[in-house]
Amino acid sequence: VEKGAKLTILNMKTSAYKVRNSGKQIETDKARRADVLKVSFTIAENQIAKSGDKVYYVQVIDSKNNVLGDKKIIDFGADSLTYSFMTTVKYENKTVQVTENLPGKDFEKGTYFVNVFDKNQMVSKTSFVLE
Repeated sequence: VEKGAKLTILNMKTSAYKVRNSGKQIETDKARRADVLKVSFTIAENQIAKSGDKVYYVQVIDSKNNVLGDKKIIDFGADSLTYSFMTTVKYENKTVQVTENLPGKDFEKGTYFVNVFDKNQMVSKTSFVLE
């Protein structure tokens, strides 16, 4: 039952956006134009899992292996995790769409890696390229 109660992360997507003065966001693949990275994923429906607030730690790593964002460190016993930001999701056994923005400036060109952790367990990962 414990394995069945684990939540599944689907459709993880990260993209860079240029934010206009009007607040409108335009997707870009150019590092120098990016103002914000948008990380989105779906938590799948699971009737066995406990409902309530779920905390996920999102780690965004640039091409020079730097963690972007808050760079906060959390310890899980012997393990520690440096993360970009955390997101708390109200989970009620139904599919939930999660979207978070990671503002920044002077993004480097190259491949970025995005990892999502449930405590110290990696539950999803993706990568994208900024030119």
